[in-house]
Amino acid sequence: MSTNLTRTRRYVLAARPATTTGPIEDGVLRYEDDAPVPPIEDGQVLVKVEWLSLDVATRGWMNDVRNYLPPSPLGGAMRALGSGIVTGSRHKDFAVGDRVSGLVGWQEDAVVHGSTLSKVPDGVPLQAALHVLGISGQTAWLGLHDIGQPEPDETVVVTAAAGAVGSIAVQLAVAAGARVVGVAGTPQKCAFVRELGAVGCVNYREQDVAAAIAELAPDRVDVLFDNVGGAILDALLPHMAVNARVVLCGAVSRYDKSRGPVPLYNWFHLLPNRVRMEGFIYMDHKDRFAEIEADLLPRVRRGELRCQEHILDGLKAAPEGIQVLLSGSNNGKVLIRLGSD
Repeated sequence: MSTNLTRTRRYVLAARPATTTGPIEDGVLRYEDDAPVPPIEDGQVLVKVEWLSLDVATRGWMNDVRNYLPPSPLGGAMRALGSGIVTGSRHKDFAVGDRVSGLVGWQEDAVVHGSTLSKVPDGVPLQAALHVLGISGQTAWLGLHDIGQPEPDETVVVTAAAGAVGSIAVQLAVAAGARVVGVAGTPQKCAFVRELGAVGCVNYREQDVAAAIAELAPDRVDVLFDNVGGAILDALLPHMAVNARVVLCGAVSRYDKSRGPVPLYNWFHLLPNRVRMEGFIYMDHKDRFAEIEADLLPRVRRGELRCQEHILDGLKAAPEGIQVLLSGSNNGKVLIRLGSD
């Protein structure tokens, strides 16, 4: 089935940023309020996008550098995950009215191949497919269960613990019976982390991280789920237990910096304590998404997994949302709600 829609609104990646990190300069993104919608070809689906996910990866996709995905192409809609309703389809698995999520880009109407889309389960809000049941939940689940592997009564520390990924990692670790400590940047964020079941939370802006962790984790840290990198990661390494696991999930301390790398002075603690440090990319595990959803979906439906949503309205708010995300001033998952310009 096809549609007569021919025009939409979108943000195009018009130029590469001058630097690989830091704020987005003028001229990098171009807003188009009368962009063409291509005809739907065999295997493709037209999606009316209702929600866009803003992720730190978005800033990296603007650069012409090696990454786990090719750079977002110049002249096309800026790459982004989103969710919405099928309004036209020439794919056998999708019908008009289906609720879907996938890589739709910064645009209000997207023609994409059906193989890149997933159906959003009944009874689940569309935006939840972009956090608890999407990239955030999948990332937290993979990092915690495959690498961290917390045992009951072990101590797990989660950095950026109030964020979209961190908050889910906290809840999954608590559900596994672990003793969880969070690290976050404001008293409000720390209060939220404790609401999720953490026994304590370190406000890194007001406390000495190393001293606070020594007090909250006197028996040392068995699993570190790190979303930050930099000085906070370095401060935590001397507190790792023997045979501890460090999950390298993100490096938000670097995403908005135009300077050199932050040295890890305390890396030598990994050796005598036999600590395993491992990074991962959730997209390498597409074959396991159904398995992960089967575990997360009942928890979501029972209200056992929470994610704060930092919602901005209208497509024009997308560039602002990236700056909010990179500055750390967001409270939870940054989402753009479309149709409200």
